[in-house]
Amino acid sequence: MFNGTANILKPPGISSFALIKSLRWLLDEKKAGHTGTLDPAAAGVLGVCFGKATKTIPFLDDSRKEYICELKLGSRTDSLDLEGEVIREDVNWNHLSEDEVKAAVMSFKGKQQQVPPMYSALHYQGKRLYQLARRGIVVERESREIEIFDLELLEINLPLIRFRAEVSRGTYIRSLVRDIGDKLNTNAVMTFLLRTKSGPFKLEDSVSYEEIENQGQEILLKSYEPLNLPRYTIKDEEYQRAENGNYLIKENFVESDIELAVGEYFLLFSESGEFLAISQHQLEDDYHIYQPHKVFI
Repeated sequence: MFNGTANILKPPGISSFALIKSLRWLLDEKKAGHTGTLDPAAAGVLGVCFGKATKTIPFLDDSRKEYICELKLGSRTDSLDLEGEVIREDVNWNHLSEDEVKAAVMSFKGKQQQVPPMYSALHYQGKRLYQLARRGIVVERESREIEIFDLELLEINLPLIRFRAEVSRGTYIRSLVRDIGDKLNTNAVMTFLLRTKSGPFKLEDSVSYEEIENQGQEILLKSYEPLNLPRYTIKDEEYQRAENGNYLIKENFVESDIELAVGEYFLLFSESGEFLAISQHQLEDDYHIYQPHKVFI
């Protein structure tokens, strides 16, 4: 069994599911889970956990994602990207000035309400929205709050616009493209999307499928490496308590000072450096304990 995490550079033209299926076969590991899907046409980082590392998924902070996007004004498809059928076209963009484009794009920075696209994996009455969309069914979607933390215009070469956006989880860049078009009184379609960051996974640290194929498991991450949690060490004589998931007390640790808030999670290691568990500082009857929450041995 392989236990570890891959920061994969997903190429365009393949679904996240298909890529994970290929990785499972390559690494001979049946259990796998990802930390945020990407559209088939999009490229970029995709965190994939294998074996026992799937236990870390709830602890991976993916509250911020970063993308580089290109859009084209004057056209809209039913999917809001080049995968769909063209449903509207216009030339309203040809009178726009660069200042007007800048003002419109930058107005989307901050918190706002966004309507998800029909071609998405959200559920509606037991069906995925994209399943309904493929049958030509369009339903009302509730808007939801998202936040665009940072927005940078990279190029304006009308009808093409390129920008970088750091956004909250649940933000659809295709919907942002649609809304930018509406703001400019024209249509817009996403022509390119690259995810450069998803939580702890960054483009510069990613590896390709071919690199894993050539170099094997050694180039991948250990289960705990993407986790941004404090680290503490258990004394050797208490190893079995941690292994069995029994609670620990302050005296069981190598460290003399444990600076953790009640409810805070941390990584538990043995004195030899073996990763043992994701644990939590708890308060039971006014007594401070340290409970292994997810055990990895």
